[in-house]
Amino acid sequence: MFSNNIFSSGHLRKSNIDPGQLKVFSNFQKDEDRFSFVFALAESHKFEMNPGPTAVKDGDVAKGLKDAGNRAFQSGDNKSALALYNKSVLKTPWTSAASRDLSVSVANRSAALYHLKQYQPALDDIAFVSTLDYPLELNYKVLDRKARCLLAMNQLKDALEAFKATLKALDGAKLPDERRMKWQSDIQIMIAMLARNKELTNDPLPPSVTVLPHVSGGRNKHYESASAAVNVCRSEEMGRYAVAAIDIKAGHTVVVEKAYCSVLLAEHRATHCFHCFNSVSTSSTIYAPQSGVSSPGSAVGVWSVCDLSDGTTDTVSDKHPTNIRYFLDMREQLNTSAILSQTLCPTLSQQEDAVYEPRVYQGSHYLSMYHLVRHHSHRSIDDWLQRTGMAVFLFRCLQVSGYFGEDSSLSGTHLNPDHLLVGGLLLRHLQSLQFNAHEISELQLGNKGESKSVFLGGGLYPTLALFNHSCNPGVTRYFRGTSVVVRTVATHRQGEMLAENYGPIFTQDPRAHRQATLREQYHFECVCAPCRQDWPKFEDMNPGLLRFRCDSGDGCSQVLEVAAETDQFMVQCPTCRGYTNILKGLKTLQVASSLAEKGRVSEALSKFLDILSVLDKTLVPPFRDYHLCQQSVRTCMLKLGNLGTLAGAST
Repeated sequence: MFSNNIFSSGHLRKSNIDPGQLKVFSNFQKDEDRFSFVFALAESHKFEMNPGPTAVKDGDVAKGLKDAGNRAFQSGDNKSALALYNKSVLKTPWTSAASRDLSVSVANRSAALYHLKQYQPALDDIAFVSTLDYPLELNYKVLDRKARCLLAMNQLKDALEAFKATLKALDGAKLPDERRMKWQSDIQIMIAMLARNKELTNDPLPPSVTVLPHVSGGRNKHYESASAAVNVCRSEEMGRYAVAAIDIKAGHTVVVEKAYCSVLLAEHRATHCFHCFNSVSTSSTIYAPQSGVSSPGSAVGVWSVCDLSDGTTDTVSDKHPTNIRYFLDMREQLNTSAILSQTLCPTLSQQEDAVYEPRVYQGSHYLSMYHLVRHHSHRSIDDWLQRTGMAVFLFRCLQVSGYFGEDSSLSGTHLNPDHLLVGGLLLRHLQSLQFNAHEISELQLGNKGESKSVFLGGGLYPTLALFNHSCNPGVTRYFRGTSVVVRTVATHRQGEMLAENYGPIFTQDPRAHRQATLREQYHFECVCAPCRQDWPKFEDMNPGLLRFRCDSGDGCSQVLEVAAETDQFMVQCPTCRGYTNILKGLKTLQVASSLAEKGRVSEALSKFLDILSVLDKTLVPPFRDYHLCQQSVRTCMLKLGNLGTLAGAST
């Protein structure tokens, strides 16, 4: 681990700097100047840069973990066995000599997965075993397991062929004659049963969660990750923000975007792939060399063979967006963008028109990330010192790693132009990450319907970053791997803002707390409807009061408050004097309440959306049952994304 004494008490503080120097620092306008100043301070070099020991493979440790996994498996503890086999695979040296050990651990893991009814991951492991030096005399085991996985998945045609292959493999098995004959007899029975059906087929498999959905209504011509139903507007007060280009119903997919970059939390690195964030319990997971790393002993994390990975692990290429050559080649372009946004264009809207209008907004393009909002004019000196100090620390980590292709010696404080470019970019992105990074999560499910959203890591989504906040968000997001899917959970009229949520939500937090949090963390005053009208928290909503829209047809926007126990079906509006039929709203409300009471949140998402659509037309939030139905929609959507199992739950 890198040790960093500067940050042991928080961050580099004003008290450490001479008042005259502090005044110079406070007048800087460029990130490169701030970085150069802090890098030159003696305080910035009073910490040790020691990479520490590299995680290494160990065959003996791997064998011990495999043996422990075998004991857990034999005792029926399949979840513990799976975890131990995973650790064994990670510790097994990636050498031709160790290929057999690795193959046995992976084969054993497939057995644990089979008993956990994770059939596709088990099949993935069996396919991986076939590429390794797995003992031929044991091949019948994995082939039999393959056949039974296929059978459980109703892949009957393929299961028949796998049983036939198992029967053939039994000829080479080192088994006592009696046991061999029993096994052969069982397989022959399965073959005979399947062969009776002359039109044996494979059932359609459910769509893989690694396949990303399409945006609704076609792709946006100007924002490649957004739906054509989305427009992006700009104002001095609100910056850039997304609005509905047309009327949009709940359930509409408005953004599907791959992360520009993502980082897995350290506590999940032994259980999830750090490239795609797939769980090792639901994917066939191996070590990095399978994904392109050439030095067998050097990898320190988990990689999984997954459809979400594009295999782009080579950071040596000059064109890779983490290679210094990439940024050096971009220097002129970055300087031009900086001049446009800082000098030639005095207002926000002019800056962004100059920078963005000539091209399609591509979330995969570095300039889209480069120009994300930073709120640099709102930062205090303490804040600048903290972030610049961290930029220096990260820069020195890059030096130690050999990123600059030079001697990793850290003596002296000389910075060349390449150093200044990278240091300035580090500081710039430390500012923008505060406002634009998103938590990537996984929904973990329990045995009794309970669920918990677990923070796996963070990602940057330049298109999603254009969505402003509301304490009553009209969209929800879920993740497939590191890609985000954004869907509406309310009806939006043309021109209405499409807002997500930055954390504070009106159903849980009082207005004063929400606004204080948003002001401190995001530097803006929230003026959404729940803040303007001071909506009650969910627990404070009156379940006996219904709020209907006046639908007299005269363009009246009056809200009609009616007691839930009313025996009337027509209510007169006090403003326009017209009448509203509330019967349809009450009937829909009864359906929504019944579904909530029965816990049928896993029922077809389309039914919840239909209910929500009717509630949108008849009832006005805040209203308890409306938000219950909306939460049911969110829960269903989350179950379409990354899934895991709660600790202690059986699979």
